[in-house]
Amino acid sequence: MSRYYHPTRYTSRSLQSPAAPTQTHKAWFKSPLILSAILLGLGIVGATLFVEFTTQRIIHIRADDNSDSAETYTAQRQQHCQASIQHYKPGDVAISMSFADRPVTTQNISISNSLSLLGQCKDPKRAIANKHPGTSLILLLERIQNTVQKERARKNQKPVVVTIAIQDDEPGPNQPNPKDVQRIKTVVHNITENNGAIAFMVEDETLKNQLETNLTSEGKVQICDFKDISNCVSLALETARKPGFR
Repeated sequence: MSRYYHPTRYTSRSLQSPAAPTQTHKAWFKSPLILSAILLGLGIVGATLFVEFTTQRIIHIRADDNSDSAETYTAQRQQHCQASIQHYKPGDVAISMSFADRPVTTQNISISNSLSLLGQCKDPKRAIANKHPGTSLILLLERIQNTVQKERARKNQKPVVVTIAIQDDEPGPNQPNPKDVQRIKTVVHNITENNGAIAFMVEDETLKNQLETNLTSEGKVQICDFKDISNCVSLALETARKPGFR
């Protein structure tokens, strides 16, 4: 019998670790969380596009008092501008007017994208100044009426929203009598009847009361305080986009 001890020989297999279990990975499109996130995102995008493409486009006429008595009202003109462009959509028409003893159209553009509005409200100084004393609301309204008729002649049947910021209606030479209430009522009616609405933002209490008293029969006319320009403009533009505005 041999005196030498022969250790048991191990094979290389006996020294190896047991094989790790094979991991299986699910495809990403089978993950409920990922699928839910994708569907939610598509739903939000789809809803946004639906609202964007079905929103009523409008013609907005923005008129600012540029008379000598309103020269320092730069903040109000800026508020009027900012409240307007915040609500514009591609496809809208934006028309700007300045008025004193006469009205002047300073801009008439079709909105293509939000970039076209950059810098619009940075310089709220007066676009015109008085040539003669006075501020004529009647001449402004008649200019607006003619502008609406021209848009209709071009087959543009979008709703018209007019927002007018005025300090006061002041008599001047060769201007209509500002107390000619019937003339004001007739022009306002012609505008609102042609799928339009008007919001007056008035500082002078006498003029504000006059408009409230004589235009109550017009359903699409609102009279606001001069200090409430932003809210008044927002309400007017939002209302014009609602179904059934006509």
